[in-house]
Amino acid sequence: MSTAASYAATADEAAAVAAPARAPAPPPPRGPAANPNGAVLGVVPRRPAALVPSDYSTNAAAASPRAAAQTQVTYHNGPVVHSSSVYTLFWAPSGYAFPANYAQIVNQYFNDVAHDNWTTSNVYGSVVQYYETNPKRFVSYNILYRGPTVDTSPFPKSGCPNYTLADNTQSTVCLTRAQLQNKVASFASSHSIPSGLGTEIFLFTPQGVASCTTPTSLTSGGCYNPIQYNGYCAFHSHIGSGDQAVVYANMSYDAIQGCTSGQSPNGNAADAVLNNIAHEHNESMTDPLGTGWYDNAGHEIADKCHLNFGKALGSTSTGKYNQLINGHGYWLQTLWSNRAHACVQWNTFPQPSASFTFSPTQPKRGKKVAFKSSVNEAGISKWSYRWTFPDGATATAANPSHVFQTIVFQGNVVLVVADPKGDQTRVVRSITVQ
Repeated sequence: MSTAASYAATADEAAAVAAPARAPAPPPPRGPAANPNGAVLGVVPRRPAALVPSDYSTNAAAASPRAAAQTQVTYHNGPVVHSSSVYTLFWAPSGYAFPANYAQIVNQYFNDVAHDNWTTSNVYGSVVQYYETNPKRFVSYNILYRGPTVDTSPFPKSGCPNYTLADNTQSTVCLTRAQLQNKVASFASSHSIPSGLGTEIFLFTPQGVASCTTPTSLTSGGCYNPIQYNGYCAFHSHIGSGDQAVVYANMSYDAIQGCTSGQSPNGNAADAVLNNIAHEHNESMTDPLGTGWYDNAGHEIADKCHLNFGKALGSTSTGKYNQLINGHGYWLQTLWSNRAHACVQWNTFPQPSASFTFSPTQPKRGKKVAFKSSVNEAGISKWSYRWTFPDGATATAANPSHVFQTIVFQGNVVLVVADPKGDQTRVVRSITVQ
């Protein structure tokens, strides 16, 4: 914002089993620690320079602006995301509308991000250093975009008072987090969207739609960008818990004062929300339940680099871009890298290269097939392996063997190799079993 995993005893634990009864038992494992910022983890709006940090934190316990925090993020024993299937829901009843091409540009963005899976050339490539334990497994830049849904059903009756937004307009409906969650849950159920940490639903609402954590959150900073400059521009959270949680992000209309990114390379109001999509998506991958990676103030990897964009790579007729994803320019904020001790635009560390062979080259049903990997990376001699075979079986050895018990006319064998720092490469080869 936990996953079941096999468990192997450590040498210390094995010794404890063999020791006399009077030996002390090993301490119980620590459980996940919840983020002190709570269940709603959001983008803080841009603030007037005259305000002090406490005036615009989303959490009263936070003592400094999120962008100013320079401590490392640490692991709090919760899960991370290894693949992310994304669904987008654009909720615009009669009388409300998104700007022309708004949804199309959001769709283009997610398709572009998915197109560049497993690469290091954009902000998503930097999150692979973060992991979960038992067993240790890293985040993967592995996105699948499932496509958009447009919903024109009416908004429910406001669950919170309408207020003046940062663009000096009055909201026409105010939805509580519970009402937003009801919409997400209904959408997931009606579209048979699977729960679990590998799925995320992005809910988009148009201009004029306000939202608050609770019906009485306006004075405490728990609402979408009021004119008082206290609240959030977007947030990610979850419904339920553990492996069956439904992960979602609330993406309000961000092309208003306080929430805009400052550049519009696509010449559309969607540019503002794209920046916050990247913010929430990468935080959801490294901290989906609020028990993953954050610093000692509760700031996640995007919070720590809030509105830090790094260097521009170029510009269009309507604005600068600092990311090229599938050949399209975007203006997205950087993400915190523990490895670099800094906010980064992409992953600049050396990557492993890998290949594999299999024998026999014409496998037969019921006969053993031997797979042999080859990996190279300067200064690294040990890697982790994850094989996926077209019959659904998996393996974690460097050179596994596998017997295909059913006839698979043709399919793909996928090998993902990760080095001890989390850098990964993916190799796919077709195999035909007769």
